[in-house]
Amino acid sequence: HVRTYGLFAANPFGIKDFTGKGDGSYTLPAGQTLRLRYRFLFHLGDEKEGKVAEAFAEYAKSP
Repeated sequence: HVRTYGLFAANPFGIKDFTGKGDGSYTLPAGQTLRLRYRFLFHLGDEKEGKVAEAFAEYAKSP
């Protein structure tokens, strides 16, 4: 989410605040790892002009 004072954050655990569902908790089993991937896309115009769907499709297929 973004704030006017410069905060720009991605928070996968804040789902309750965004959707009202679940509390956002995640239990990581001992010895396991959790990999979080982020990509920010800044573009001009609306989502169609910025080709957001195409950019996401490319991101989603990368390892």
